[in-house]
Amino acid sequence: MTRNYEEKIVSFLSEATEPVDVEKIRVSCGIGNWNTALKHCLELLIQGRISGQKTSKSWIFWIKPKEKGD
Repeated sequence: MTRNYEEKIVSFLSEATEPVDVEKIRVSCGIGNWNTALKHCLELLIQGRISGQKTSKSWIFWIKPKEKGD
């Protein structure tokens, strides 16, 4: 199930046009618990698969758009 959530998160973020907060990721990917969603996002951040930033409220995550030469 872990890999499934991580793939759903990466897929969702690749379609997003702006950084997304954990709650929107949780709802869009069908994850039941906010802490579980954050855990998967932080694991993907550590792996370098997504980007993220701590804000004054929580975390936001995004994927950098591919350059035309990539």
